[in-house]
Amino acid sequence: MSRFIKPLQEFLTSKKDFSIVYSSNSVGSLITNQTERICVLDSSFNPPHLAHYALIEESLNTKHDNIPIENKSILLLLSVKNADKIHPQPESFDKRLEMMYFMANHLTKNYPINVSIGITNHAKFVDKSLSILNFLESQKITIHTGFKLTFLIGFDTLIRIFDPRYYLPDKLSNSLDHFMKMTDLFCLTRPTDEINVLQQPNYVKEIASGKHEEIPSSWSNSIFLLKDLNEKLAQISSSSIRKSIINGDNKDWELQVIPEIRDYIIENKLYQTK
Repeated sequence: MSRFIKPLQEFLTSKKDFSIVYSSNSVGSLITNQTERICVLDSSFNPPHLAHYALIEESLNTKHDNIPIENKSILLLLSVKNADKIHPQPESFDKRLEMMYFMANHLTKNYPINVSIGITNHAKFVDKSLSILNFLESQKITIHTGFKLTFLIGFDTLIRIFDPRYYLPDKLSNSLDHFMKMTDLFCLTRPTDEINVLQQPNYVKEIASGKHEEIPSSWSNSIFLLKDLNEKLAQISSSSIRKSIINGDNKDWELQVIPEIRDYIIENKLYQTK
């Protein structure tokens, strides 16, 4: 039985909107008194893959925020917003949490950093951010001066975060005001239907110059665009891995996940047609 079945069931039957189900440090805390950034990777993790891992690595290794690795922590965040049952398709939340656990352990073997796994019932980033901040306040942990969350996202997600229609009838600038004060966005360029990779840096420049009237220009200072991740790696997706497994293309997908997750998928026969 999965180690996450019980905490997952407890969360789904509770009135909580955020909970930590695993933390790599000895006290099980999301942060310490020296933590200046929580780097949040929010995904379906269905399954976690090397593009996820590479995005986390880049957020730790680049000097975009001038914060040393030891003053950061990682939060792998899974939304169970649509969890009216505990076994959604194509794989259940407890199995995804197991794979997130393998990724968390892999990270702690390579970096001197605390990695936590969290679950939330929110769909919007602004609500996810607030639930994390409220959780920290409830834990009565002293927050470091200048503390922020850093969401690790793809460019398609950046477009959605700044899409005014998601916040109607309120204005975008009002809805995201507190979110952008407490949040940085570490964004990976990747192909989208709207804007190609070469044009994506211009979007942030347009925000800075005030060409997007609904988006305050100062918000551009909180967006770091990662443009030089290996293109092949950046194009890995959970859906393409699932498709490869169904098609029996082992040589394709097995190289796109860490070995522990590969073995777990094979052992449990995940993503195969049932």
